[in-house]
Amino acid sequence: MKKLALVVFLVAGTTLGLTLIEGFAQTSMTSWPFFAEVSLLTGAPGTYDFVVPLQVMDKAQTDLADLRLFDAQGREIPYALRIRREIGEQREIPARLFNQASVGARTSEVSVDVGEYAGEHNEIEIETAGKNFRRRVDLEGSDAGKEWRTLKTGALIFSMESQNRFVGSNRVSYPTSRFRYLRARVFADELTDSSAPVVIGVKVVMAVRAKGELTTWGVSLPSYQLLRNQGAPASSWTIDLGARVPCDRLAIEVNDESFSRPFQLEAVDDAQNIRLVASGELTRHVGEEPRPLVITFDQEEQVRKLRLLVTDYSNQTLSISSITASAPARELVFDLKETPNQPLRLFFGNPKATSPHYDFERNLPTRLSAAPVRSAVGPAVSNPDYKPEPLPLTERIPWLIYVVLAASSLALAIILISLARTTLQTQPAPEVGASKT
Repeated sequence: MKKLALVVFLVAGTTLGLTLIEGFAQTSMTSWPFFAEVSLLTGAPGTYDFVVPLQVMDKAQTDLADLRLFDAQGREIPYALRIRREIGEQREIPARLFNQASVGARTSEVSVDVGEYAGEHNEIEIETAGKNFRRRVDLEGSDAGKEWRTLKTGALIFSMESQNRFVGSNRVSYPTSRFRYLRARVFADELTDSSAPVVIGVKVVMAVRAKGELTTWGVSLPSYQLLRNQGAPASSWTIDLGARVPCDRLAIEVNDESFSRPFQLEAVDDAQNIRLVASGELTRHVGEEPRPLVITFDQEEQVRKLRLLVTDYSNQTLSISSITASAPARELVFDLKETPNQPLRLFFGNPKATSPHYDFERNLPTRLSAAPVRSAVGPAVSNPDYKPEPLPLTERIPWLIYVVLAASSLALAIILISLARTTLQTQPAPEVGASKT
């Protein structure tokens, strides 16, 4: 019985040990099949960045969680990955107005308290009475409401209305600050105001606006096919983006002078699951300057092949001369505290790697005080140290499962036999000479 238990223990221990070895292998760079060298334009410490190229995105995980950056000595470099979409967001901060009064005959003043824990803010919206005006605004900030510092001078708010058309702005932007108190002076328009403007309301907001960056690449122009769409003559182009990568727009050069055609754009990587990504009308009027027609997707797609379907009706097929694809750039930002040991290497292609969740990424501000130094990424090459993930244990040692099952069955049989013997021994023996009924 003890020998059998020892055999079962050894088998289980071997299985567990091999599993742990597999898990350890995933933490070394031998599990990353590809890398690309990163060339720094300067060798000085500082903040650097580069745009993740298409050949990396094609072989990496969809969310790029498997990217790892190392220097020449094998030291891992933390990074932050940012998707450079255009940002235009704002968050209103609750504010309390006080000390609203006129300063002289032609100036109004109002103070605002945003609270002790309001955080950052960088815009104020001042609503004033009247129409057709241009009013100057001076803005100050203070931590305690005693000593005031200038945030903006000579800003303009305006309102113009003519022939049922209106244009105006009541927003004043200033450097991002954490002042608890704001004080605004609104000066009367010298041409239209006869007295100090009446301030109706004030809003304080934190606005985040960032210009995006696109990765743009040309694609091979495919030949078109003639078919019918909902009973009408149509043309289709199957567009190969060159890799399975993010894409959110196409720019199409059309040689025709004027046209107006309905279109559909579909993702066709999976013939069993064709998805509509955009639809609308391709239009150009006579005399209009020929510009690329931009098709913006309903949402970004991770795709390789797209099909453009244009309904022609009785018209000739559009003469398309070129197609380019674009997506918000994937920017990788990293910081070097000392002179780096080059070359740096970007590893990718491990399907089981998990996101590193660097502290550097969490602490990196949305808007950097200075632009990082842009670096270049070389072509993707095979990692010579790469070791493919071992096959599952049951495939590498197929007989092991039978040994474990046999040992388990034998142990179970011995236990059952032992229980049966014990039961028989504990049953009372029949009494001698007992009379039969």
